[in-house]
Amino acid sequence: MTVIGHNRIRRVDSFDGYEVLAHPLANREDRVFHRGEGGASQVGVTYGSHDIQIARPTGPGNKGLLAILMHHGGGRHILEFYESALPITATLLGLPERAQYALAYTLFKQADECAIAARVDEAGRWAEAFVDGRIRKRRRAGKRYVHIETPAEKERRCA
Repeated sequence: MTVIGHNRIRRVDSFDGYEVLAHPLANREDRVFHRGEGGASQVGVTYGSHDIQIARPTGPGNKGLLAILMHHGGGRHILEFYESALPITATLLGLPERAQYALAYTLFKQADECAIAARVDEAGRWAEAFVDGRIRKRRRAGKRYVHIETPAEKERRCA
């Protein structure tokens, strides 16, 4: 899996500072998909606890950003990403309400899963470096710096 860009999910206390462009399936009962319902699978699913809004950050320096605001039992979270040259906002807002919700939810969950996987991979990389003795520490100007040296760097250092 590849993650493009430096998108990150932030936990916030409020959604102040965001202009809401769309609030798909604002009514909680609309986010419950019953078995056999049009557009639903054979299994009943509820997203009643996940409220999603598509928004644009306000303020200076936020031009070209689009945000997905998620409010669920774990709190309020924001995923911001750059629109780039593609008409992402126009396309997303042109979709039916259910498709907007599904796509925004999928983007948010995918970014969350990628962030978790990246943290696990990085922890594994540091654990492996610790076992191999490749963690180097140095001090300069009263600050501590820590980095992982490559196996080739360790070989040159030990030779």
